[in-house]
Amino acid sequence: MIELLEPFSRQMAGDLLSVFPNWRSHFSIVASAGENFFNVRVPSLAGSKGGPLEVSSLYNDEVTVFYATTHRHFFSVLGNADEAGGAVDFIRKILDEQVAVVSYICTGDSTIQDGVFSSVAVPADKIPRANYEYYYTTSMRVRSWRGTYDADFAAPYVRDKPTGKDGRASR
Repeated sequence: MIELLEPFSRQMAGDLLSVFPNWRSHFSIVASAGENFFNVRVPSLAGSKGGPLEVSSLYNDEVTVFYATTHRHFFSVLGNADEAGGAVDFIRKILDEQVAVVSYICTGDSTIQDGVFSSVAVPADKIPRANYEYYYTTSMRVRSWRGTYDADFAAPYVRDKPTGKDGRASR
């Protein structure tokens, strides 16, 4: 099936499946503008609220990794001189719960549409406990692959960020 892909996608799919061979059952071909690209959609684990992990070559000669409400773009699956770890490094950090996705949620503001205002993948030991980032945010959502860090909590904006010895907000 990989042989049906356009050249960049063929190389990236081969690299991805060489690292995660059991993902072949989640592999699909996506046709667009007369060319074939790949999409791999790995279902979420029971107990996790983050949803599936997706890897796609559909956008702009790059590999995009989607998880929860965030995504990242890579020029290589395995890495190169510009991206040492490539997409695989980010994927492994998600799967190993070295990173979690923090989403800032807005509701009830006439200026900002309800929903996810912003999201970012952060190291698990740097997950914020309060909202020091976005004035319009009313709550936060944290998602991790196995669900270890999954949380939803009210998070109105706090202007002054206290720092603890590890640089995180104090409890």
